[in-house]
Amino acid sequence: MIRNSWAFLLAFLLLISPYAVLAADPEPHGYITIQDVAIDLQQGYADVHVTYNLDDAFRFLMLMFGENDVKTRLLELMGFENVTLIRMDYDSADLKVYDVKEIYGDGLYWFPAHQFGTIIPNLTIRSNQSCQQFSNITELENGTVYF
Repeated sequence: MIRNSWAFLLAFLLLISPYAVLAADPEPHGYITIQDVAIDLQQGYADVHVTYNLDDAFRFLMLMFGENDVKTRLLELMGFENVTLIRMDYDSADLKVYDVKEIYGDGLYWFPAHQFGTIIPNLTIRSNQSCQQFSNITELENGTVYF
């Protein structure tokens, strides 16, 4: 009985140890790969939808130990400071960003320039006046003014 328990424990540790190293890897992406980001500009805030891939092995660890590490890594990669996580699952998340500034007091808003923590393969920024598409960017050099 004890021999079987030790064998099971050893097999479990051998199975999980490569993924523990992977999760601690200092690479910018690690176990998460951003696919696309959609920013919908609203009055006074922005809704951000992020689609990503998690390594299959890390999905299992997320199921066992919770999503806190994924949440932390995702927020680091997005780089927003004044942000609330609304929803998160295995392949996407919704954020609410409050970095939007009102200018001139006439319903005119400014979404400031922004530096992401990784390369965003596909970025869409939508407002009630326009839709802008960007590919393979790490920053928005100019902000966006919208109503």
